[in-house]
Amino acid sequence: MSARRLIATALSTAALAAGTAFAAAPAQAAGPTHSVEEMDFTIPAHPYYSEVCGFPIELHVWGSFNIVTWTDDSGAVTKEIRTFRFQSTSTANGISIRGRSIGPEIRTLNDDGTSELRIMGVVNRHVPGEGMVTMHAGYTLVFIDGDVEVEVDSAGPREDVALICSAFA
Repeated sequence: MSARRLIATALSTAALAAGTAFAAAPAQAAGPTHSVEEMDFTIPAHPYYSEVCGFPIELHVWGSFNIVTWTDDSGAVTKEIRTFRFQSTSTANGISIRGRSIGPEIRTLNDDGTSELRIMGVVNRHVPGEGMVTMHAGYTLVFIDGDVEVEVDSAGPREDVALICSAFA
């Protein structure tokens, strides 16, 4: 083998070894993960609505959360965005009200185990042939410490349950 070819082979081998070393080096923390959580459930007598209206109101909810999760280098979750898209049917006295809810929930987890949950969303409810019965649009900030949840801030119009009750009467 000529000296020139020997040098070229040595340089190629050195470059390959260096490239392999770089490829084997520890990687930075992985990017966020993505998942989808489907939900479909029925509550035969929704506790709050049934109590306020004075008669049982069945609630059927279906839809999904589109979830994006960030972790730190140790794999602990540091942030999660759950974008929700749900539809619902509330039924009482032979009348059904259709609903739709959309928006994100953003949860930031703190080093001390507490977290903050920001919920931004829109809820529409419609009675067939009657149009919109009620609507909620707004922002809520919740502080979470273990099983304790405290609403810290809220903005936007709230749902008027009396309108839902009257639609079922």
